[in-house]
Amino acid sequence: MNSLKFRLSLLAALCLLALLAAQGLGLKTLSRVLVDGYLVDRLEHDADTLYVHLLDSEEGPAAFNRTLGIIYSTPLSGHYFRIQSPHTVVRSRSLWDEDLASPPVPEGEQWLTRMEGPAGQALLVLSRGYRIDGEAVVISVAQELGPMQTAVDELEGRFMAMTLAALGLALLLQFLVIQRALRPLDAAVDACRRLETGEAVPVNLPAPREITPMLEAVNRLIRHHGLRLTRSRRALGNVSHALKTPLAVLSQLADELSARGDEDTAWTLRRQLRAMHETVEREMRRASLAGRGHPGAGFDARKELTDLVEALDRLHRHRVTMQLQVTTGTWPLDGEDMLEMFGNLLDNACRWATSRVRVRVSPTREHTLQAIIEDDGPGISPEDIPLLGRPGRPLDERGDGHGLGLGIVQDVVDQYEGRITYDASPDLGGLRVNVTLPLPVPSSSNPAPNTLREQFDENPDR
Repeated sequence: MNSLKFRLSLLAALCLLALLAAQGLGLKTLSRVLVDGYLVDRLEHDADTLYVHLLDSEEGPAAFNRTLGIIYSTPLSGHYFRIQSPHTVVRSRSLWDEDLASPPVPEGEQWLTRMEGPAGQALLVLSRGYRIDGEAVVISVAQELGPMQTAVDELEGRFMAMTLAALGLALLLQFLVIQRALRPLDAAVDACRRLETGEAVPVNLPAPREITPMLEAVNRLIRHHGLRLTRSRRALGNVSHALKTPLAVLSQLADELSARGDEDTAWTLRRQLRAMHETVEREMRRASLAGRGHPGAGFDARKELTDLVEALDRLHRHRVTMQLQVTTGTWPLDGEDMLEMFGNLLDNACRWATSRVRVRVSPTREHTLQAIIEDDGPGISPEDIPLLGRPGRPLDERGDGHGLGLGIVQDVVDQYEGRITYDASPDLGGLRVNVTLPLPVPSSSNPAPNTLREQFDENPDR
């Protein structure tokens, strides 16, 4: 009931139905007026004819059935007359054994009535009062309404059928016009939903004048989102690059302290510098990866994770072997958010792995993307697992346990309303991270490339 299309269509349908009802009532009234007017003219003509015959006839009213023609002589013909004077009543032969109820009409007046005649016929009766040779005479003429009413009803039925067909066509055309006019709104909603998943798609459909400002605002929001995301990531890369020189100066200072014999201070400084250097390298690598695409381009898991694995392999000096099992496809998720999430998870796994890291990424039939990252490191105690991913907890602050960057991972998962769990890997023995992110179901008007159904058809074993 809250649909604008439904409300507009309902309002138009009610207006058209009200117009149709008024038209039907008017047609009914008009047809009755026209039929009555036509019949009254004929009855007046017949009454005048009978009056003239009364004045001119030498044989009297009894001879009228022979002189007025077959229409008044045929029984139940539908045309009848009755002449009443003070001394006699003359009826048309067509009445057979029936009679017409003739009211006492004063001289010079005319009464029009409807009554049931012979054989149940519906009659329209015209009665006039005359004075002939000093006597009051009432002439009543009647005609059956049935045949003409049947013809009028048939004409009204055809007209109403044509009107109903025109009404249905008008409602259909109006629905199509409303649907076409509101199509840009559906495109704007779809664009906003794609923006939530990181896919920036502007709305370029022609729109009515009233809707155009909203579409322009949505397009400005999409452009602003992309520009701001690009600036923030570029700024992150610039900051990381700018820190390299101060870190190099501090490294020289540590060497000088070591040369002076202050090994404890030099060792502490080198340890912190090494952590800072690795963070800077990681952020610069992410910035370089971000520079290859544009925000909202979608996440090509196989391509992006292959590049990420190669970069991490160099960063960790080929110490760890990473196995990548990724289903082919581009997912409607922000590529930079996914790189940030997978970068932290894989970097954390490589730090604590002994020699192996395994990554599996594939869709599920519940329209979700599932990622499982496992390592063969020492793992983590069950009582510390609930602390993973919580910013400000000890496991995120110290460098001797899992949890580096997992707070960022948790933020990304929460942003996409996903789920992340940690447990022990049954195969490798280290930590296993299971991430599930919901995927939007593609609409029929904007099908996403390489949809889930196509992927399942191509990879039935996954």
